[in-house]
Amino acid sequence: MKIAIIGTGNVGSALAKGWSNAGHDILLGVRDQQNFAGKKLLSMKNCTVHSIPEAVSLAEVILVSVPPKNILEVAPLLKNVEEKIIIDPTNSFPAPPSGYQNCFEAWSQTTNCQHIVKAFNNTGYQNMLQPDGLDTFVAGNSEMAKKVAQKLAGDLGFSNCYDFGVGDKAGLLEQLAICWINMAYFQGLSTDFGFNIVRRPASN
Repeated sequence: MKIAIIGTGNVGSALAKGWSNAGHDILLGVRDQQNFAGKKLLSMKNCTVHSIPEAVSLAEVILVSVPPKNILEVAPLLKNVEEKIIIDPTNSFPAPPSGYQNCFEAWSQTTNCQHIVKAFNNTGYQNMLQPDGLDTFVAGNSEMAKKVAQKLAGDLGFSNCYDFGVGDKAGLLEQLAICWINMAYFQGLSTDFGFNIVRRPASN
């Protein structure tokens, strides 16, 4: 699968590494191809660098991992994406994009994409590099896009990727991420933990 990574910071780089190891083609979309975060990713044999519009045009799936304040300036660069899949791993921390309730809503209203999913936002990039044993979640209105995100979560090594609901649940999923951030950084638990669904035996 051809996956464009827009935003090559910690999260984008971690996902790029995992998907590259799983055999996907990684297209880094950057503003300055000579100087960008995550340049070491180019050492992977199936990773190339492009302008953002070119990466988007070549990809089947587009992961956009940028700070909330930058969403409104990046969105116009995502052209002709109506039938592509956009994966949104961003969280409204410390605040959502101006004029929107959350990041998912901003992407949904500023692009013409019909297949946007919230995914890979509920844990830290450290866990994305080694997610074995952890669960993750996906939300969105496109069943096709959710299935693709669930497959990509499995490729990374997550134990399960649960369907969290349709697009109106994306904001709730962002709140789950804020819970993780609170425990990891403000309550001293560190980043070495994640979420799991534990099922109790059915009662008689």
